[in-house]
Formats: sequence, structure tokens, C-alpha cells
Amino acid sequence: MCVFYIHRPPVPSPGFQAMILTAVMRCKPVVCLTGFRLVCYNLAMLIIRILICLLVAVVPVLAANSERNFGGVGIDGAALADGQIKVRQVVAGGPAHLAGVHVGDVITHIDSKATRGSNFQQMVHKRLRGVAGTPVVIKVHRQGSDKPLSFTLVRRQMIVGSGR
Repeated sequence: MCVFYIHRPPVPSPGFQAMILTAVMRCKPVVCLTGFRLVCYNLAMLIIRILICLLVAVVPVLAANSERNFGGVGIDGAALADGQIKVRQVVAGGPAHLAGVHVGDVITHIDSKATRGSNFQQMVHKRLRGVAGTPVVIKVHRQGSDKPLSFTLVRRQMIVGSGR
């Protein structure tokens, strides 16, 4: 059985994951290991380091739709028969409202991908929503306008009142 300790305190780092990675990298056995036990120890430490590196890389991706990092553009839309998205409601003060998107506009493209024939849920969850602070470009058709209008919106955390 091996007992481990961190032989010196980890250097202060901005993130929890960096702190854990630093601690694991500096972990040394208390007892002297030789032969097969040393090989097993080194292999176990390598596997732990690989798993922590994977965790550090994967957690931000999984956190994209978490409460802390989730961002939206402030549009409530409805799917039309052809797959395009009609704007039903715009959140006051949200990115879409500030950019000039109106109720009744039809979203034809999201980040240069046509909405016609697309899955409504995927377009909303994978294209309109995302990490707060990242941009998304939408192209809309407005009734009475010949040319499509293009808006660059920066996703942000949306706090919508309870309606009371």
C-alpha cells in the first residue's frame, strides 16, 4: 500500500482544474518503490494525469449550457412548416432587441446555415444558444423588406422575470 503526499504546496492558480493538475503532478510516494511496484505506480500516475487532462479539456465544453456559462440572444421563436423560425417574442433589453430584431421577423440563416429544412430544436439549442459572450450571426426576412437583414448578436446570460 502506498501513502501519498504533496511534497510542496501547489502554486496558486486561477482555476480549480489547474490546481488539481498541479497537485497530481507533484504527488510523490512516501515509501520507496522498486521493481514491479514502481512500474505499477508510474502507470497509475500516468493514467491519473491523462484522465485529469481529459477532464480539464472536456468540462468547459459540457458547461456551455450550464447556468453559469449559458447564453442566449433573447428570442422566443416558433417553427414554421418549412423549418424556418418566426420570432414570436423578443426579450426587452436582450441582444436581439438591442440589435433591432422585431416580432414577426423570420430567421432564415444562423451562422450562415439555412434554417429552411432544419430541425428546429437543433437550430435553437446548438446554434442560437451557446456560451455567453460568443457571437452569432442571424439573417432575417422582414415583411415589407426586399433584402434580408443581417444581425450579429453576442450571446449573454438571460434573466427573464417570472411574469408576476
